[in-house]
Amino acid sequence: MSNQLRIKRLTRIYKGSQSINGFTLLEVLIAMLILAIGVLGITALQFKGLQYNQDAYYRSQVNIIAYDIADRMRLNQANAATYAANLTNWTVPAAAPTGCDQTGTAAVGMANDLDCWKLQLYTALPPDSIANINNDGSGLFTVTLTWLDREGTSHAIEYTFQP
Repeated sequence: MSNQLRIKRLTRIYKGSQSINGFTLLEVLIAMLILAIGVLGITALQFKGLQYNQDAYYRSQVNIIAYDIADRMRLNQANAATYAANLTNWTVPAAAPTGCDQTGTAAVGMANDLDCWKLQLYTALPPDSIANINNDGSGLFTVTLTWLDREGTSHAIEYTFQP
């Protein structure tokens, strides 16, 4: 009997000193707050990553487009100065420009080159972007493309070449 009493006494002592199992409401709320702050941080990083990705896309498209008009001008060196004379501060419109012919005899020449280039600008850059071709008179040409990002910050890339 003494063993049974001892066991009962020990179980009472053990149960009495044992704390309640589980989490309190305060602990759960603190854990949810920490989790929410972490999720917000990851969301902000994802958003910034998307912004930088869009900016990198525009920069790569601008470089491709600037090289394209430079190559078109190199193919038509005799009329290179007229490219600069016919494209000064051209703004990308909200509607697609027309006049670009891809086949036939109409697909050759300075006017069609500029029309096709304007269509490329329309498809690659946001509206109200500005394209400019300058001739310094010594045979050097500068293609300047300016666009606004989502935050309204202006970006510009200049490409100088000699046809």
